[in-house]
Amino acid sequence: MAAWELGTVVKLFRKHTGLSQAGVARMVSIDQAEVSRLERGLKQIRDRRQFAQWTDALGVPEELLGLLPTADPHAPDATGRPGTADTGARGYAALPEGPGQLLLPAGRSVSTTALPVLTLPAASFLGDSLRLDSRPELDAWRTMPMRALVVANRTVDGAVRQFVTDARPSGVRATASDPVDIPAAYELDDLTYGILWAVSGFEAALLGDDQTLHTSLASLTVSQGAPIAADQGLTEVSRMLIGSETAARYILGQRDHLGDAPVFWTREQRGEEAATWLFFRHKYRYLERMAPRRPGGTSGRGFCVPETAVASSPAYERVLLFLAIALMESFGIRTWVTDDGGFAHTDGFALSHGRRAVIASWVRTDGASHLAVTARPGALRTFADVTGHVSHHSATAAEQAGQRVAATAEYLGLDASWLGRRCAQLSAVGTERLARPRSRSSASKGWRPPAGSWPSSW
Repeated sequence: MAAWELGTVVKLFRKHTGLSQAGVARMVSIDQAEVSRLERGLKQIRDRRQFAQWTDALGVPEELLGLLPTADPHAPDATGRPGTADTGARGYAALPEGPGQLLLPAGRSVSTTALPVLTLPAASFLGDSLRLDSRPELDAWRTMPMRALVVANRTVDGAVRQFVTDARPSGVRATASDPVDIPAAYELDDLTYGILWAVSGFEAALLGDDQTLHTSLASLTVSQGAPIAADQGLTEVSRMLIGSETAARYILGQRDHLGDAPVFWTREQRGEEAATWLFFRHKYRYLERMAPRRPGGTSGRGFCVPETAVASSPAYERVLLFLAIALMESFGIRTWVTDDGGFAHTDGFALSHGRRAVIASWVRTDGASHLAVTARPGALRTFADVTGHVSHHSATAAEQAGQRVAATAEYLGLDASWLGRRCAQLSAVGTERLARPRSRSSASKGWRPPAGSWPSSW
C-alpha cells in the first residue's frame, strides 16, 4: 500500500479469496484485461482517490488507507476544478522559480513523464500575453532539443498564477534570444494541463517506438481478425495508434456502403482513450470523411461513460473526454452519453440502418482487433437497439449541439461556463506554442478547441 503497488494488493486479494481476475473485474466494473495489466505492472494507479475506490470495492480495511502517501504535489487534485477564484475553482501547486520539472502522472496506457521547466517572474502582463525578457539562463533553456517548458509567474489579486509555453522558439525568424511572450490563454489549469499530459505522454511513447512503429504502420494489414500490432515490444500508446488507425481504415473502406447518416458506437470512456481523437492525425481525417454529407443530417455517435468512470477520472482527463465529444459535435455528429454500464463491453460499430454494420473495436481489446461486416437482420436489430436506447435515454440529451456540449460538461463534473470561456481563449491562439507536436503521427500544427458560448452555433 505504501508503495502504491495496487497490482500486488490485487494478487494477494485473489490468493486469499480464490477469485479469478474476471471476478475482480466484475467487482470494480472494468475489463479482465485491465486487472491482468495491473497485476503485471503494465498499469499503475497513482491517484489517491482512485486507489481508495479500488480498495473500497475489494473490502480492504479502512485503517490500511493511512499507509497511502499523499498525492504527488505536482499532479492536479482530481477532486476540484481549475482556474481562479471567480470560477469557484482551485489552482495548481505553484512551480518554484528556477529550473525544475513538471511531473505528469502515469495513466492506464501513458507512462509517467517529467518535463524540464524553467520558471521565472513575468516582466510584464500587457493585453493578452505575459512577457519574459531575454536573459542568459532563459536563452540557453530555449535551445534544449527535448520537450521543455518555460513558465511565467504573475501575482494577480494576491494569488500566484502560472502561464506555460513550449521552450523552443516558434516562427521562422524567432531566435532563442528574443523575449518570450506567453498568451494568457496558456494559464496552467485542467485544460492546459490535460493537453500537456496527453501530448507529452503520447509523444514520449511514439518517439520511443519510432522506427518499429512506422515499420508496423507501413505493413499494416486491415482485415477481419488481423492482430492490432505484432508482438514487437511496442508501448501501449503505439498499440493505441495502430489499433485506432486499423479501425479507422476498416470503416473508411466501407464508407460508401454506410449511407449519408450512419450512427456509431464507441468504447472510449476516459480522457486518455478519447484524446486519440484530438492528437492523432488519422482520427481527424477520419472525422472529416465520416461527417454527415448533408447539413442537418441525423448521424450520431454513442458513448458509454458510467458514473464510476467519471468518479475515478482526474479532472484533466475528464476535460479531454469533453473536448473529444465537443469535436464530434463541431463536425455535425450528434452525441449521446449513457451511464448504463451494461453497454461497456459492446463492440464499437458503424451502422447503416437496414443495410449493414461495420464492427471495428480497438479500445480495451487486449491487443486483438475486432473487425467485421455484417448484414444479418438479427445483428442489425441488435445494434439498432443499442443506439436507439442510448439516443432516447442519453444523459446529455438536447436539441441543439451547444446544449448537448454544456450537458456533457455537467455530466462529467466540469464547470461549463469556465470551459466555454477557456476554450474560446485557447481557440483564439491555438495550441502550437503550448505543446508543439514532434511525432509524425500527431497533428502537424496542433488544434483549436471549439470556440464560442455553448448555446450558439459552431
